[in-house]
Amino acid sequence: MSKNMSVVNIETINEDNRKKLEEQSFEEAVLALTEKLELANSLLKTMLETTHEFLVFGLDRDYRYLSFNNRHKEMAKDQWGADIAIGTRILDIINSNEERDNLRGFFDRVLAGEQFSSLEEYEGDSGNVIVGKNHWAPIKNSNGEIIGILCFMEDVTEHRNFIKEMLKDKNSLDQNMESLSFYDQLTGVYNRKFYEKELQRMDEEQYYPLSIIFMNINGMSKINSEYGHAVGDILMRKAVQVLKYGVRGDDVVARYEGDEFVVLMPRTEGAKVERALERFKKSLDEVKVQSIKLSVSFGFYTKYDESDNTESVIKAAQRQLERQKELDYI
Repeated sequence: MSKNMSVVNIETINEDNRKKLEEQSFEEAVLALTEKLELANSLLKTMLETTHEFLVFGLDRDYRYLSFNNRHKEMAKDQWGADIAIGTRILDIINSNEERDNLRGFFDRVLAGEQFSSLEEYEGDSGNVIVGKNHWAPIKNSNGEIIGILCFMEDVTEHRNFIKEMLKDKNSLDQNMESLSFYDQLTGVYNRKFYEKELQRMDEEQYYPLSIIFMNINGMSKINSEYGHAVGDILMRKAVQVLKYGVRGDDVVARYEGDEFVVLMPRTEGAKVERALERFKKSLDEVKVQSIKLSVSFGFYTKYDESDNTESVIKAAQRQLERQKELDYI
């Protein structure tokens, strides 16, 4: 065998080995990605079917169903007389031109990049009227391109009917319906609008010392990126439930923005807040979804009398939160 032929054979073997390694690495990457997608899809499906408070559906850019939970399927049957399935075009099953045009307007706003809420009434074939608070958001792919529409509808019919029974006066009814706008759609706690209203109300001597606590859920961007927003939403709800059931009746828990929450604790000095935070942390340490463990950071400050500037107290609490985040989550 010549020297040149030996060199060629060795090069051929090396090239074959390199290709095999590349193929093996590619297959392993595909397998890991597939397992991650299956986990995310499983968690999303579980959330959709166990979230009884919401009617949930997703559409593609042609208004065809990508997914929905049983609550929405039941409503579609009662309201539109349709047995929906994946791929059904929602605008094709709505008989009312007014309702169809109204929904198309919402859909197109979402596809243009808007995220918003609306309060709507729906009347089914059985005569039942459903009052729903809809939260609309775009579905995006990994490149940030909008590929569909997501809607969470909270059924607030019972709440509306209760108010209607108690308050016959139309103006009073409208005012109470407006109170629905004080809740955060995703977590069920109050929103920033209500927090700011309550902060203004409590900024009086009878509520001092007034403690303001900020809580941040660490690593949400990474969790949403690696496991999907559905998993992140479940973690967020679990964290908020700990706060919600751990505070007193006069305290206010609200979503401040994104993954940050705020608690108003009237007539509570710093030492009591420290003890409350220890309880919160102990309960939050037990929260996890699958293998993902919850990590949170707190910061607080207390206003003892009217000489303390409220904005300065808030900023001091937020600075403490930022310092704690650096220690808790690096």
